[in-house]
Amino acid sequence: MAQQGPPSSRSGRLPAAGRPQQGWSGGSYPGDEEYPPWAGPGDVPGWTSERERTRRPDHPRPATGQETAGDGGSRGRPPGHRPRAAARARRARRKYIWAGAVAVVLLIAAGAGYQLLHRSAPRPAASSLVTTFLPGEVQRVPDACTAVTPATLRAYLPGQRHTVAPRSLDGSAQSLCDWTLDARPRYRVLEVTIQAYSPSGLASGNGSATAAARDAYALARQHLTHPVKATHLPPATLTWVAGLGSSAFAAAQLPRPGPTNLVTVVVRDRNVLITVVSEGPAGRQGGYSPAPPPQLQAAAAAAARDILAHLR
Repeated sequence: MAQQGPPSSRSGRLPAAGRPQQGWSGGSYPGDEEYPPWAGPGDVPGWTSERERTRRPDHPRPATGQETAGDGGSRGRPPGHRPRAAARARRARRKYIWAGAVAVVLLIAAGAGYQLLHRSAPRPAASSLVTTFLPGEVQRVPDACTAVTPATLRAYLPGQRHTVAPRSLDGSAQSLCDWTLDARPRYRVLEVTIQAYSPSGLASGNGSATAAARDAYALARQHLTHPVKATHLPPATLTWVAGLGSSAFAAAQLPRPGPTNLVTVVVRDRNVLITVVSEGPAGRQGGYSPAPPPQLQAAAAAAARDILAHLR
């Protein structure tokens, strides 16, 4: 077979407008872009010679020193086309992506370990709460029916009295007793409640039993000065009583018009709250004489004093 000569060089000839750019083996170079028909000579890459279009990329042509500025020494590839550089850049990007992902996973794992460690560790108490009775606090109260002396009952409820001892709902920490005198012209009622409080996390301050009793003392005062509407009682007038326990007050509720005068004496001593209610007619009616509020308060204070003497 006769050897063919080299094809005529047409490296200086640009393809006609709209002509497709043929790559090797009838296709385009990998990474080539199609150029629109309006692209002018300055917009078309300089790899359009027949020699360049028929040369395989893995057989680079020898340097002749005649590469055009459009070639840019790219050996038949478009300007700026660097497969190896692009591949290295992609590999570098993938390394950064994987490194970032690993860092995120490590941060999440570290955060989870921190939360698990601190969740399993016991937390220190926010404050030092008292959970046992302090020295001097009372755990068992005296019997209310026997704590009020017969002398006090004779002085303020003389005659045949009716005694009722309601059942305690708090065991030995509570005791109740009621006396009723119904002997014309005198009608009197005396109600006594003795309550010893225990340490409680719901109490104010350090939660001690004494703190719980202070809270109950303040709550009793609030209920008397702002009575529930269903009781139909007027707000109480408070008077502080000296010489009874750690703190004491008398609350007088005198309904006008009303059938009964009501005086309540509340005493707190350590963790014990003593509540004595003294009641009598507000006016002369039905053969009964009225019960003056000072006399009712004196009876309640005398009963509270008897109970304080029995606390230990």
